[in-house]
Amino acid sequence: MGIRTPSQAARRAAALTEAHGRAHEPPEIRATLMDDPQGMDDPKGSAGRLVWLLTDDRPGNRSQAIGTARALGWPYDEKRLVFNDRSKRATPRLGATLETLDEASRVALAPPWPDLVIGAGRRVAPVARFVGRASRGRARVVLVGRRTPSEDVDLAIRCAYFTQVHGPRVLELALPPTKVDAAALAAAGRAPDPFEGLARPRCAVLVGGPTGAHLFDAAFAEAMARDLAAAARDAGASLAFVTSRRTPADAVAAMRRGAPGALVREWRPDGPPDAILAVFAQADLLAVTGESESMLAEAVASGKPLTILPLAEHRAGWKQRIRDRVARAALGSGPLAGLCAKAMREGWVAPRRDLSALHAVIESHGWGKVFDGRLDATAPAPRDEDRLVRERILALFPHAGEATT
Repeated sequence: MGIRTPSQAARRAAALTEAHGRAHEPPEIRATLMDDPQGMDDPKGSAGRLVWLLTDDRPGNRSQAIGTARALGWPYDEKRLVFNDRSKRATPRLGATLETLDEASRVALAPPWPDLVIGAGRRVAPVARFVGRASRGRARVVLVGRRTPSEDVDLAIRCAYFTQVHGPRVLELALPPTKVDAAALAAAGRAPDPFEGLARPRCAVLVGGPTGAHLFDAAFAEAMARDLAAAARDAGASLAFVTSRRTPADAVAAMRRGAPGALVREWRPDGPPDAILAVFAQADLLAVTGESESMLAEAVASGKPLTILPLAEHRAGWKQRIRDRVARAALGSGPLAGLCAKAMREGWVAPRRDLSALHAVIESHGWGKVFDGRLDATAPAPRDEDRLVRERILALFPHAGEATT
């Protein structure tokens, strides 16, 4: 995407107003526009850009949003959002709104508007679009994730293996951005050691859990732990399991049975949000269940040898099979291709994730290996997709270099 000038931003805002009509704006946007008639003014002048980071309670989404901001390198203000029950509705139907937020989160989103808003995940999308629209086109909107729309945003960042509709506002990466970088790992290395007393080399196993598409029951967890214990013995490594909020209690008990000599560090709701960074800093080898792009991206970014543990998949339900058909039609050349592509761009339809394709991408880049009974002990090849993220976001701003000097 080329650099967008202020006049282009004004034309974009005018087009939005013409298309929707001021009378059809959500009430909260109409009220905000009246409260902030100087919406195009820059509260930070030429000294820098004002960046909002919109995050939810899902660690993977937060990691991707933080990773995007860090790739850009501008200071940011993180706004942690709390959602109400309305967020469960289909988000494309909501458009641009704050109606999915609790009162405190709504109050926190007020003028002066940012120059850039970054968010990750389906629920954040209507809120980010609200900021873009309420600012009269001033705030550039960048969304990260498979289920976020590429319509009515300035940039959508996705993994290439999703095989979604391409477009000038879409940036495809091998792995999503992540909060894990050299500075974060160095700081975490000075924190208390989560594996105190465990002999080196240490293999940390990051355990996720079941998803809408993946199985993770006690039988699988016990067998996985038993196989990893044998592989760790062969490698002369100590073994530590690190669970997440998605890990079922019966699976944790099963892992203890499968690997009775291993350390198990259970997730706690009152634990620090970035505790995983200390795990990356203190582990020598990593094994990660393969159902989460964010966990895999963080493991790759840590620079530690990585073993991927694939999970079995559910059979797709009828709704997902319909979505898959729409997605295939969108990528084809049939008579419904245009309509189906529009449904994908607006966020109505997303294809089922094929994590085996992502695992193959990781192997092809030399970033890790799928578990074959042995732990991967090879240092991963370097990965630097942050440059691509930075270049694409900078292209949204005129004279961005001067703004950060």
